[in-house]
Amino acid sequence: MAVSAWTPNRALRRSPFKTPPLRLPGQSLDERISELQDTFMQDAIITVFLILLAGLEWVRWWVPMPPNPFPSTTLAVAAIIYTWRKRFHFVAMIRNLRLGRDGERVVGELLEPLRGKGYRVFHDIPGANFNIDHAIVGPAGIFMIETKTRSKLTGGSHKMFYDGQAIRLEDGRSFQQPLKQARAQAQWLANLLNDGRRTTFTVRPVVVFPEWYVERTRPRSKQDVWVLNPKALDGFLDHEPQVLSTDAIDAVSHALTQHCRRPITEGSDE
Repeated sequence: MAVSAWTPNRALRRSPFKTPPLRLPGQSLDERISELQDTFMQDAIITVFLILLAGLEWVRWWVPMPPNPFPSTTLAVAAIIYTWRKRFHFVAMIRNLRLGRDGERVVGELLEPLRGKGYRVFHDIPGANFNIDHAIVGPAGIFMIETKTRSKLTGGSHKMFYDGQAIRLEDGRSFQQPLKQARAQAQWLANLLNDGRRTTFTVRPVVVFPEWYVERTRPRSKQDVWVLNPKALDGFLDHEPQVLSTDAIDAVSHALTQHCRRPITEGSDE
């Protein structure tokens, strides 16, 4: 997932993005589809309610009974309380999902210029019960990129530190989960690409934090996972030696393309 919510005080937080990401191809159609689906669901709920109401009236007509509003009122009040409490959870989930979506789009835009340097760029690579945000394949190798979009405290620091073992904020809190996730996903991608091949490919895990300054406290050579602002990735790649030939880049890109076009069955071994 591309969202990171490490600070509980939501009221003092803001989106890290000064400029929203560009719109995607077909985004207007996608938004229209969502609107139509929402409208249909609303109409379907009303229809089901009217069917139940009509059924109740037929029961009362068939088996005469005096009106008793208490059971239905109790259920209605319980439903109102349940829906109202759940609303806050859904609003928070949608807010986080939108923040993560915008982060992935911003990183996707920053990766596109790498195509001019011979890299192939892939987005939203599906797994069985997860997805890899981005992957690039080029002269410097194969890189799995996990986007972590973290909102910022109003007036607070926008710096984090990375020593190769944990990510630390200036207030002293440290986190390792993004690193573990990146390592696991990079290994999964390597297993996918190496399945049935004589050549063994390695995948470098990368975690990027859009709009955050990441200070490295240990040499990059001592870090198996890169943690950086996505704008710095281009410079990192320029300092890497060439390890993949054009034929290897083509072969890996073809395998990733075929995987992304194939439907993934939930719970499969992939």
